[in-house]
Amino acid sequence: PPPPAMPSQSPNHDEETVLVKPSVASGSVDVPGSKSISNRVLLLAALGQGKCEISGLLHSDDTEVMLIALRKMGVEYTWDSPKKQVLTITGSAGKLKLPDSDLYMKNAGTATRFLTTAVNLIEEKGKVVVTGNERMKVRPIADLVDALETTGCSMTYKEGKGCPPVESSLTGGGWKGGKITLAANVSSQYVSSILISAPYAKETVELTLDGRDEGVCSRPYIDITIDLLTKFGIEVKEPTPNIFKVTNKPFQNPNKWLVEGDASSASYPLALAAITGGTVTVTNCGAGSIQGDSDFCKLLGKMGCKVSQTETTTTVTGPQDLKDGLKAIEGEVDMDSMTDLFMTLAAVAAVSVGTTKIVNIANQRVKECNRIEAMVSELTKCGVTCKELPTGIEVTGDPSLRSRDAKDLAYIDPRDDHRLAMSFAVLGAAIPGVAIQEKSCVNKTYPIFWDHAQKMNVGVEACGAAAEKKQKV
Repeated sequence: PPPPAMPSQSPNHDEETVLVKPSVASGSVDVPGSKSISNRVLLLAALGQGKCEISGLLHSDDTEVMLIALRKMGVEYTWDSPKKQVLTITGSAGKLKLPDSDLYMKNAGTATRFLTTAVNLIEEKGKVVVTGNERMKVRPIADLVDALETTGCSMTYKEGKGCPPVESSLTGGGWKGGKITLAANVSSQYVSSILISAPYAKETVELTLDGRDEGVCSRPYIDITIDLLTKFGIEVKEPTPNIFKVTNKPFQNPNKWLVEGDASSASYPLALAAITGGTVTVTNCGAGSIQGDSDFCKLLGKMGCKVSQTETTTTVTGPQDLKDGLKAIEGEVDMDSMTDLFMTLAAVAAVSVGTTKIVNIANQRVKECNRIEAMVSELTKCGVTCKELPTGIEVTGDPSLRSRDAKDLAYIDPRDDHRLAMSFAVLGAAIPGVAIQEKSCVNKTYPIFWDHAQKMNVGVEACGAAAEKKQKV
């Protein structure tokens, strides 16, 4: 028999805790707009010339802090209605203004890294501080800062060395640009940060990724950036693999832009189908997606699921045999191209037959939390046998967990990490007794996740004191 859940303390915030119940997921959902594309398009449209109407934009903490920061730097934008379906941005033509206060980015790593370069475009004398919450203040940014300093930027760490907050001292001359070198094995966000601001540098930017022959971290995210730059009319040349040249000239914004569904967010409804033996269709992310994470469904196919895609949709049907229908993927699963989704796969692997070894995801140790350590800790609470690997995680699946004794709930601590919370919602739909704290942390990328879970017939209930209060009412 599977081991019982590890005893857990009662949650500190009962109103923020939900119990996910074993279910059969079914139906179709329209996932929120891509976070990766949303923040890139927001900054590109803010830097370009003319107006751009953006629809399908992700409404989340990450895009909210980006928009607030852009407004502080003089970028004008309006919403079409209170429903905020279409955002019209008036581009600054590269002329960002000196903000009158710090740019506070919460825990938005993408927005923080992008603006760390962009603020150096400001052609006014003064200082700009890019900062965030306590977690953001321990997330690395040194490689990007070091690279920018080689181009003449004057930057200072205000607190911990190598992490935000970072203060840029501006001379009024803008950003020089020129030749820049970045390590190939660090965050792809650093690469994208430089490429997006490059059109308004004083010199043509030539970015070389050092150590590129040994592999490039999260190359698909760099490809998203290059694809978007090209569609905004910016010429990006790659004469040698992983050496990029960006012409420094102003660009005209497209009149309209539609943000496709978030492929990372799509992994959770699709995994719910896989793990429960149901059928789920994501209606706005398919084979035509420019996001590397859209290939996640292929991993589910290797585990025994039926997968079909059109240009804009993806449908997954999980094995009907819940006892041994899901199979672990043989050998090592290299998830370098979709590192953010290793937790989704680990959740499905927990009830599959065999052992799943996920590798090349070491960068997940410096995300919203140390995700590899967190995943091992929280899976263990649910009775799952797992361990950390040098660059990943090993999960030994056990289908009998589906019938485990859930008398003692496993209280999952997501560490304010949206992806951790949603991954355990996937697991909770298969095994009894999974209670997830900090439910609102999903607001970072998927604010309607719990509504969508219920729409797909997944049982989600208030837990603890919140449930008792609800019953009294």
